[in-house]
Amino acid sequence: MKLQEFIVRRLILLIPVIMGVSIFTFAIAQIIPADPAAALCGEKCGVVGSNGLTAYESNVIRLGLDKPVWQQYVIYVTNLLEGDWGESVTFHRPVIEKLRDAAPITLEMSFLSLAMGFPMGITLGIFSAVWQDKLFDQASRFVAIAFVSLPIFWLAMMFQYILGTQVGICDPITQALPLVPDTEGGCFPIYGRHDPTYTFPDTGTGFHLIDSWIVDEPTKFNPQTNRYEVSMSHMDMFMDTLKHLFLPCFTLAVASTGGLLRYMRASLLEVMNEDYVRTARAKGISETRVILVHAVRNALVPIVTILGFSIGGAIGGAVLTETIFAFPGMGKTAVDAIVYLDFSMIMGVTLVTAIIFLLSNLLVDISYAIVDPRVRLE
Repeated sequence: MKLQEFIVRRLILLIPVIMGVSIFTFAIAQIIPADPAAALCGEKCGVVGSNGLTAYESNVIRLGLDKPVWQQYVIYVTNLLEGDWGESVTFHRPVIEKLRDAAPITLEMSFLSLAMGFPMGITLGIFSAVWQDKLFDQASRFVAIAFVSLPIFWLAMMFQYILGTQVGICDPITQALPLVPDTEGGCFPIYGRHDPTYTFPDTGTGFHLIDSWIVDEPTKFNPQTNRYEVSMSHMDMFMDTLKHLFLPCFTLAVASTGGLLRYMRASLLEVMNEDYVRTARAKGISETRVILVHAVRNALVPIVTILGFSIGGAIGGAVLTETIFAFPGMGKTAVDAIVYLDFSMIMGVTLVTAIIFLLSNLLVDISYAIVDPRVRLE
């Protein structure tokens, strides 16, 4: 089977899975003891409209809550396909518009955290395996267990305290080093996506690291010159976004590094006992080449599988991380929706998260087939 055919088949198989997710989320909304129609109208439920019905009765009819459950599900799926995901009572705007703004924030943070966490975990795992049972190995395994065990919200607050406040380590270090610019109040911001004194343009893809180079530079009126001037260059926007992303992404990266370190160490130790590694050493190949070319390449194959779960873990960890760092992504959106029983938003976040997770696992399966030639797509 060709790779293109494999991708098409997997995409087709995603359809029943997504349908299953939609049934699951719809069922949860039915089970929860709350009334979406009452949540929409709030204190105006008893107000009678021009049609002679109260606001509550109008919502019941509009949402189809007076129909059998199976008909309600058909209406729900039909509206999803037509792009009508409901109205959010929390944010007072269509759900699909809010998710369109929130999804890039979570994805940007999750992918950047993986880009930081995977190299750290893999590199530490390689050194830990090479120096098996030595001091570095013992220390790295201890740190790995600590990172896996510690709650992510605790890590986030500790990094805020250490790297983002005056009592942390940044200010003393920068003041002691003559060639490093002094910092005041920590090295990195502890909340928000960008400096609140700047107006980041709303146009673009929603990924600020990309938009900082493609959107128009923001301008600010200067009363001294009596004209609008560029208040922030593309490089300034990019660096400001990167600084605000660092702490939340570093928190998620550190949380995933421990598990990756242990997986990489175990995988590499297993590969280093294989016959082809001993044969390479017997041929007189340098130990560095044996490890990097022959052992590490094959040890990375099972690590690719973990990537799919890591994407899901990063998105799941974003619920707490975004709340602590005040990032208006899908995690914080889900928390706000749950607090106010915003069913339309909860179901929308769940569905989008499931689709992202399924697509990430599809990419992992394709990567696994490409990386390991022993895998057959049949």
